[in-house]
This record gives sequence, C-alpha cells and structure tokens, in this order.
Amino acid sequence: MTARPEVGSVRTARLLGRAELPGSAASVGLARMFVREVLRTGGCPETDDAVLMVSELVTNALQHSCSGHRPDGRLVVMLTHHGDAIQVDVVDEGSIERPRVQRAVDEDAEGGRGLWLVCELAASWGWRKDTDGHVVWFQIPTSSTLTA
Repeated sequence: MTARPEVGSVRTARLLGRAELPGSAASVGLARMFVREVLRTGGCPETDDAVLMVSELVTNALQHSCSGHRPDGRLVVMLTHHGDAIQVDVVDEGSIERPRVQRAVDEDAEGGRGLWLVCELAASWGWRKDTDGHVVWFQIPTSSTLTA
C-alpha cells in the first residue's frame, strides 16, 4: 500500500515513518506505539492526542474496511512532517462506506465517537480514496524544528 501526503502548501512533506500492519485488533496497540515512538524520537511534545487519534482511526479501519474483514487484510500508518504540522495517515483497503462523524451518540454507547474525537482534537483532518483504498488523515501542529 502507498499513500500520498495531503497537498496544502508548496512545502515538501518529509516522511517520518511508515508501518504496515496486519488487519487485526493487535494493530491498534502497534499503531499507538509506532506513533508515540516516532513523535518522541523526533522531539514532538504533542504525542497524547496523536496517539489517541491514530487509535481511533485504526479501530475504524478494522471495523469498517476490508482491512479488518479479510484474513490477509493490511493497513498502513504513515507520519509526514509538513513544516508546521505533522500529518498521520491511516490507509486501509477500502469499503463501500465513507467516513462520517457521528454528532449524536447515545451516552451509553460503547463506540461511535472516534471521528468526533479526531474532529475535536486535530488541527485538520479529512479522507480520500486512494488507489489502495481509503486514507483518513489528521494533522497536529508542531515546531518546524522536528528532528526525526
């Protein structure tokens, strides 16, 4: 699988890390560890929100895409540095549904808040179809002096 960073400025995005993960529940924890380590190594202090958001996006990919419903399903997590922001992409193998934010979730419901959290915490977020499936991404602000 490959993913392209969002195009929003003339600056060139710099790849900080890429992890290809199996389409299984264990990948949620692996994605969290991967994002935490890449950001920590790079000196980025904004790790907690990014770790929470990637957890939500990977969980959604496993629940709502082919990545989590095929025995050999895969997904990719990528981090890119865009000058004043870090972008995290979660690339899944596609589904017939498009990502949607649930605005009204029953307070007793166990799920349904993932994209709402991303919407609230991210500087920006979005999704697109890719040649390999869907890419759901978010950005967090950071110092342009990131060392990773």
